[in-house]
Amino acid sequence: MDTSDRIVHLLRRSGFAAAPEDIERGIAQGLEHTVEALVEFEQASEIDLIVHGLDVDSPRPPPRFLETLQIWWLKTMVSTTRPLQEKMVLFWHGLFATSKDGVKDVRQMYLQNQNFRGNFNPDTGRIINAEPDNPFPVGNFQQMLVYLTKDPAMLYWLDNRLNRRLNDEVGGNENYARELHELFSMGAEDAVARVPNYTERDVRQAARALTGWTVNTRLDERNNFPRTFRFDAERHDPGPYEHLGHVGGDNADFIFQNIVTHRHPGQRQSAVGRFLGFRLFSFFGYENPEPEIVNALAGVFDGANGEAPYEIRSMLRTLFMPGNPVSEAFYSEQAFRAHVKSPAEYLVGTVTLLKPSKLDWEEPHTKAFVTHSLQNMGQTLFRPPNVNGWREGLGWMNASLAMARFNFANALTSGPRKDDPLFDVSAFLERNDLQEASSEEMVDAVTLLLLQAPVSDHARQMLVDYMNAPIRVLDHAERLNIKVRGLIHLIMCMPRYQLS
Repeated sequence: MDTSDRIVHLLRRSGFAAAPEDIERGIAQGLEHTVEALVEFEQASEIDLIVHGLDVDSPRPPPRFLETLQIWWLKTMVSTTRPLQEKMVLFWHGLFATSKDGVKDVRQMYLQNQNFRGNFNPDTGRIINAEPDNPFPVGNFQQMLVYLTKDPAMLYWLDNRLNRRLNDEVGGNENYARELHELFSMGAEDAVARVPNYTERDVRQAARALTGWTVNTRLDERNNFPRTFRFDAERHDPGPYEHLGHVGGDNADFIFQNIVTHRHPGQRQSAVGRFLGFRLFSFFGYENPEPEIVNALAGVFDGANGEAPYEIRSMLRTLFMPGNPVSEAFYSEQAFRAHVKSPAEYLVGTVTLLKPSKLDWEEPHTKAFVTHSLQNMGQTLFRPPNVNGWREGLGWMNASLAMARFNFANALTSGPRKDDPLFDVSAFLERNDLQEASSEEMVDAVTLLLLQAPVSDHARQMLVDYMNAPIRVLDHAERLNIKVRGLIHLIMCMPRYQLS
């Protein structure tokens, strides 16, 4: 890969699409500067997610709030000036999978989404842009576990709000303690050594430490639904606990510290560092990364090279910044076009590139079309199938899911309502200076826009032949309108377009 290819690859993976203006900017400023701007995203101005956020202070959830919430997030993904921030919110939503079906109030899912982008304080139940102590989305992972455990949606989803002192072996409810170990922090097995990371007793002892971590259910003007963490000392088991080979502690901080520092005998890297290294590289690079890649990222997590330990941002910088074995794997041919787009990535990337000028996010038909399309493609945001989250990679693709993508492409280009299509061909041609383009020029320009690279000679000729094939329409403008819509649809159905 040359530098321009690397920049395009980086933009696709760290965000949702490589738009022409972003590619041009990246090439002008260079790869290293582009990485730094992405990773230090706070330097970019952002839409005010409070002013333009959702109303959660009304006495009850507004009608169809889940649909409203999905549209709000999708619109945010498209309009953000901080693509890596939104990509990490999507990563945490998949890793810490929580569904609206298991919470008390669907608005708790909005709070969790704001939590994952660093705007929520569970101790007050308030949302504020860049809440100063919140470590999400790329800060200290040990503190993330604290904020996750206090999150009101999570307290309902995995029942820790019900966890109370029982005896010296177990808390009253161990659901959350179990998933904290198995799914959220280290995995049942070490990602490299393939040995068990913990025992059943470790889970039970952790459940003891997490007793009393509950939610304030007393409703008032500032707490119109359960949205505030509460520590109930009367329900809490003060320890000491025996957990991951350590004895001591009187609260859950002991558990979180044990988790992030846990290493197996003879292993240089922590189990959590390996778990996160595996998950992050699989998400941004390619599936099943080599042990040396996982270990290198784990070392960064542990602070082995002088970094502050447990910082997700340091892992991302290592992943993207050229000059180390991890980034060389990220920019390798093995990683190039190796990631199957999730439905959210497919939809958001398409809208980002095509900029359908008649797409009104608030129009009821459009809202229904977008949310139903995403559901048909296999991903209902805020409603993962279970606590394991969605199956990534080829799990996104089968005959019916692929057909749903093709149907979305057709509906977007031709319009879910035939009399008022979402995609304005005239605006598209003017924006891309293609009003007088030949069939060959049109094919080259549209494939370059959507795929960021030329297609094979055979594929190009097939597309050119499509553009030149006669149709029973005499008016030139109408003919061009039909052909351009079809060309975009054909490209969006290519196997290559399903990959980033």
